[in-house]
Amino acid sequence: MEGKRLAHGGEGERGSADRSGRTGSKGSVGGSNRLLSVQEVADYLGVPKKTVYACWRSWGLHVYKVGRHLKFRQRHVEDWLDDQEV
Repeated sequence: MEGKRLAHGGEGERGSADRSGRTGSKGSVGGSNRLLSVQEVADYLGVPKKTVYACWRSWGLHVYKVGRHLKFRQRHVEDWLDDQEV
């Protein structure tokens, strides 16, 4: 399945992104290392935010707590989604 990749962009990012989402400048963190909010993951997967909160553990997604917020690495979400292909 040719899955769509999450857009990573935004103002202030240096370098042009290649197909893998990595930027051309050294030292910049972007593309697959980007941390995504629960809302961004829900939008990408096309599910309600409530579903992400309820299922991230059973899905085996890695999560980072930033303050009281859950964040997901873009590459982990994409890897998980690739593993769901039937």
